[in-house]
Parts: sequence; structure tokens; C-alpha cells
Amino acid sequence: MHSPSFHIAIQFLLAHKRSLGLSALGVIFGVGAFIAALAQTQGFETFYINTVLGSEGSLVITDRFQEEHTHILNAKPDVDLMVASQQQRKFYPGIADAYRIIQVLGTYSQVVACSPIVEGRAFLRSGFSTEAISLQGIDLDLHLRTTDFGKQVEKGSMDDFRNDPSGACVGASLAERMHLFAGQDIFIIGPDNETRRFRIDVIYETGVWDFDIKNVFVHMRTAQSLLHKPYFTSFMLVKLRDPSRAPEMASEFEDLLSHSAASWQQRQAGNLQIFDALRISAAIVVSMIILLSGFGIFNVLSLSVMQRTKEIAILRSMGYERGDIAAIFLWQGACVAVVGIVFGSGLGALLTFIISKIPVNFRGILRTDYFIVEWSPFHYLIGAVLAAIAVFIASYVPARRASKLEPIETLRGTGQ
Repeated sequence: MHSPSFHIAIQFLLAHKRSLGLSALGVIFGVGAFIAALAQTQGFETFYINTVLGSEGSLVITDRFQEEHTHILNAKPDVDLMVASQQQRKFYPGIADAYRIIQVLGTYSQVVACSPIVEGRAFLRSGFSTEAISLQGIDLDLHLRTTDFGKQVEKGSMDDFRNDPSGACVGASLAERMHLFAGQDIFIIGPDNETRRFRIDVIYETGVWDFDIKNVFVHMRTAQSLLHKPYFTSFMLVKLRDPSRAPEMASEFEDLLSHSAASWQQRQAGNLQIFDALRISAAIVVSMIILLSGFGIFNVLSLSVMQRTKEIAILRSMGYERGDIAAIFLWQGACVAVVGIVFGSGLGALLTFIISKIPVNFRGILRTDYFIVEWSPFHYLIGAVLAAIAVFIASYVPARRASKLEPIETLRGTGQ
């Protein structure tokens, strides 16, 4: 750097290296804490989204509907007058021809796989304990292609379930509550009090407590028989190559199939808003550290301007322009910002790594044994931008004040 203003800024900076060093330390801690906070909050959100997509698909197709419009007359050859009832759609529960719909959706490049599911309320009994469950009958091969069910096996074997017509897959939360284990016999009571014996072939864990506590999977034909829903599908999960396009694909599928379709963003809107609020709240709180560091830099540079009025006046008399004088103090702030951003980013990476190794035992909306973090360059970019803005604002006012000092009045001792 050959700028005279830069070299003078370094000399001024070294003259206040202790005070500016403390301010830089504040920026370092602020940037590091900001990165770690975003990594943690967004890590839990990403984990939740991936769990939802892996368990419930990108979108869900449910009840068939019929548009309630009535043709009155043809006013003109190409114009129809229509009247709509107050209820625009009449709904019919379930999907009557699921495999035909699967063939239709298979023509879309965005659709990876579909999984038809038969669902009904039932009770699970083991020993002297009974729990209400959501019994779900699945086509195992389709379900494995549509979801992450094969990766969620905690105990037991998916091959055992595949080859066992009376096999069942029980969530880890439910197994923990009822003290169930793989290989154990259980009884499932259907809606007409019909009781059947099943064997637990798989204990699965998605990571979402609410899902694992209520859903018990059996084979589709078995569920249809027990629930008395032959040739009936309650809903269908659809996996997309790009889950972010789920809302537009859901709207398109509704028009095509005349069945309700809900994207994962629509179904999880409430929980996603909670994660957004937590992330914003954490970012605001941690940003206060950077803001306080900015006040420290402002005070140090303001004091420097007051102490160096004669040096500034001499520089002005030597031909330095107002912009050159302002650049001296802006360069000081820039140096502090660079040091704060570089070392703060390193501290943020270190804190993120340490946080990811902290053991926890969360068993609420999510099940996890460690803090979940997300490594994203975007966190470092946002932290750097916030630090740069804070330091620039803190440096601008003293720099502007220094540039306005008049050399003649200062050297005569009358400058303010």
C-alpha cells in the first residue's frame, strides 16, 4: 500500500494500539459469536427440515375434490355463464386410484418417487399398557424410495419387516415409553375392536419426537384389512428433486389430479416461523457486541482527532486535502475491521466446532444427542458485512471532523 494516508494511519494506529486493540478484540468476539449463533440456530432448522422431508416427503396428496360450478346457458357461441356454490369444492376422503396417479406423476422430471399410505386410528397394547397410535400401511419398496425410512432404523432389520406379513415398525419414542424392543410381540386393536398380533421387526427414529411417538408402520394389505379400507389410500407422499419447488408443484398437481396437495412449507409453516424468530433473535442479541465495539472505536478515534489537531493542521499546510485527512482515520477503522473479521471468522469456526461436540439430551420437538450446527459461508459473509458497517460508521464521524479542521486557526491556537 503506497498511499501516504495509509502509512500515517498506521503510525496513528500504533500510538493507540492498546485502546484500538481492545476495540478490535470486541469486533473479533462479536463476529465469532454471531457466526456461532447462526450456525447453531440454522443447524437445528436444517435438521428439522431434512427430517420432515425424509419422513413426510416434499408434498402430500390427499382428498379428491370436485369443483362445484353449474352451467346456465351459452350467452354467445364461445362464452359460458356459470354459477358457483358458496362452497367452491366438494371433498371426498382419500385417493381411490393411487397407482394410476403414481403413473401420471412419474412423467414429471421433478418427481423422484411416490408412496401411497393407508392411515387409521388404532391402539397398541403390550402387557398392561395401551397407547393410541396412527396405524400406517405402506408399500415398503415405494416408501423406501420416497423417504429416508431405510436410514432411520435404530434396532431390528428392514429385511425382517419385508418378509414378515405381520411385522411392524415402531418409533423410538413410543418404544421408549412402552418399554418395547425389537422381536417383541404386540397387539394392535383396530376401529372395530378387532385385535391382531404383530411382531416388532424395526424400531425407527426420525429425530422428530411427535412423529416417532404416534406412527406405527405395517404392510399396506395388512392395514387395509385391519382398518376395513380395501383398495383405499388415505394419502400419498411425493418426493421432489428440488423440495423448494413444492408449493408450485402442489398447485399444479391439484389442477391436474383434482386432489388436494400440500407442500412441506405449508404443512410446517408454524414450526418454520419459530425457527426464523429464534434465528433473528439470536442474531440481534449477538450483534450488540459488534455495536458496542463500534462505540469503542468511535471514542478512540475521536480522542485521536482531539490529540492530533496540530499534526492534522501541519499535514493540511503541507498540501494534504480534506479527503486525505479523512482517509487517515478511515484507514485506521479499516485495519481494525480487517483484523476483527479475519480473527473473528476463525473464532466463529472454532466456536461452531466446539458447540457441535457438546453432548445434550433433547427429547422435545427434536431428538438429538449433540448440538446441531450448519457450516455455511453465508454466516461468515453476514458477520463480515455487519462488522464492516459498524466500524465504518464509527470511523466516519471522527474522520469527517478531522477533515474539517482549518490549519491556520489550529496553528494559531484558535481552532475548535
